[in-house]
Amino acid sequence: MTLPFVVPPAQKASCRVGNNRCGVLEIELLGGLTVGESATISELLAKEQSSFVLGAKIADGIATQEKISISEAFAVIEDSISGKTLEPEAEAIRVRHADSIQEVAALYAHAGQRNMEASVTALVRSRLAQPEWSMEDTRSMDQALFADIWEIVQQEQMAEDNEAEPVTEEELGKPQPEPGKNQKPTGKK
Repeated sequence: MTLPFVVPPAQKASCRVGNNRCGVLEIELLGGLTVGESATISELLAKEQSSFVLGAKIADGIATQEKISISEAFAVIEDSISGKTLEPEAEAIRVRHADSIQEVAALYAHAGQRNMEASVTALVRSRLAQPEWSMEDTRSMDQALFADIWEIVQQEQMAEDNEAEPVTEEELGKPQPEPGKNQKPTGKK
């Protein structure tokens, strides 16, 4: 079923992914993820314990031992993981808690990999009409094919972040109400 758009969505396009060695697939580009794809990603990641929560628990332990706030401890952890240069006091904390900070870095890396796997799985299920495709199937996928599909996921997510141009009065063929003016529904179609 289609919606009665006044201005239709952009023309659909597709992209080929893969290579002669691993095979070539054609995936539709939609300019963003669908509601179903986003829901599938969330569903696949729901069983994962949040790396942020686990990182916060470790930060809480560091904060208690170092007698600093949890936000300060978390900042030391995140700055250490991102490779930022730390002030001498923060550097001393990083050295004393290197194992715990490394544990958080591993959690973040694992969470990032799981997000990639869930996102690729969602696209395969939806856009390649493979509803039974699993995360395990994705993990056995050729690395080049996986990387190509992950790149499409990123492009689609970036496209969502770009604001679309507002529709002009000329495109609609009639004047638009001024932004911010509340209009009461009339019940007329």
